[in-house]
Amino acid sequence: MITIKNGLVLVGFNLQPQKTNVIINDEGMITKLSPTHQEGEIIDATDCIVTPAFINAHTHIADTIIKDQADGMTIQEIVEPPHGLKHRKLGEATDEELITQMHQTAKEMLYNGISTFIDFREGGIHGIELLKKATYDLPINACILGRSSKYHDEDLTPEQARLITRELLQHCDGIGLSGIQDINYENIIEIARVCHEEDKLALIHVAEYYQLQEQSLQQTNQTEIELALKAGFTTLVHTTHPVLQDLELLVESSPFIVACPRSNGMLSVGVPPLSAYTENGLDVALGTDNVMFNQPDMFREMEYTLKAIRATYTNKITAKDVLKMATINGFKILGKDISISEGNVSDILVIKQKSTDPYLSIVNRSTPEDIMNFIIGNQM
Repeated sequence: MITIKNGLVLVGFNLQPQKTNVIINDEGMITKLSPTHQEGEIIDATDCIVTPAFINAHTHIADTIIKDQADGMTIQEIVEPPHGLKHRKLGEATDEELITQMHQTAKEMLYNGISTFIDFREGGIHGIELLKKATYDLPINACILGRSSKYHDEDLTPEQARLITRELLQHCDGIGLSGIQDINYENIIEIARVCHEEDKLALIHVAEYYQLQEQSLQQTNQTEIELALKAGFTTLVHTTHPVLQDLELLVESSPFIVACPRSNGMLSVGVPPLSAYTENGLDVALGTDNVMFNQPDMFREMEYTLKAIRATYTNKITAKDVLKMATINGFKILGKDISISEGNVSDILVIKQKSTDPYLSIVNRSTPEDIMNFIIGNQM
C-alpha cells in the first residue's frame, strides 16, 4: 500500500483540486480518497500538486537520429513520404542506431513525467519490433502505430491493403498514416475499416498546413478533414487548418484531435484553433511530434500551447484546458480512464507547487526538475 498525503490532488476527469490523501493498493488501484485515512508507505506531498501523469499523444521518436538537421527546409522536403529527408535518413540508419536513439528518447520522456506515448512507427513490422526492443526494459507504455511502405504503391489494391494491414496489426496497437493524400483513398478506407474490425487504433495526419487543404479541395472538392471523417477515422492528428464547414463536421462527428503546436510553430505552418475546439466540446490531446525538431517535453508543449493560442485567437483557453490535453484527454484515445478516482489504476505525478493556481503552476512554471515523485500503476 502507498499513501500520498498532504498534497493538492487534481481529482476526476475535471481535475478538481482537493486536499485529500490518495491510497493505492499493491495492484496499483486507488482504493480510497480521504483527507484523514492513510496506510502503507507514505509519500509526503506537502506543497505539491498530485496530478495524472502525462501522455505524449503523437510522436515520431525514431527521428531522434536527425535532431536539428532539417532547420530551414520546407515541411515537404523534411517529412513527405517516401523521399523526404526523414525517410532517407531512417533508411540509412542501422538497427542498432535506431534502437539506441529511441531508447534514449523514451528515457527522456520518463524523466519528463510521461508514462505513455503514441508513436507513428515507420518501417513495417521490422520498425515496430525495433521500437519494442528500444523500450522493453523501461517502465513506459508505448502505443505503437505501424505503417507499411507498400501503402504508397500506386498499383496497390484495397484487398492487398487489407491483407497488409491485418498482418501489421498482429504486431502493433494500430495504424498511423502519413496523410490523406499520400495513399489511394479507397485503400485508406479499407485500412481504417480493418482497424475498426480488429478493435485497433487508426490515426491519420490531416490539414497540417493550409496548402494541403487547398490541394484536397481542388482535387476532390472535399477538405482533408472531411475525407478523413468519411473514411472512418476517429482520431485526427494536427487539424491545424480547418476550413469551410470543417468545424461543423468535427463537432458533428466528435473525433479525438491530437494537436502539436510546437511542431506547427517550428515548421511555420500556423497555430491550431484549439480554443474553438474546446469551446465546442471536442477532446483535444497534445503531442510533441517529431523529435528531430522538438524535445519530447510536455511541460514545454503545454506552456507554448497556452501562450500561442492566447496570442493568436480572441477566444481564450485556460491552463486547466491545456493540462487536460496533456493528461486525461490523451488517455481517452486509448480507451483509458487514468483520472485520480477511487477504483482507477492511475499514473500519478507529484509536482512541486509554485503558485496558488494549480493549473498555471504546472502549465506555466513547472519543469521536469519539479517532479517529486512518479507512480506508474504501482511502480515508483
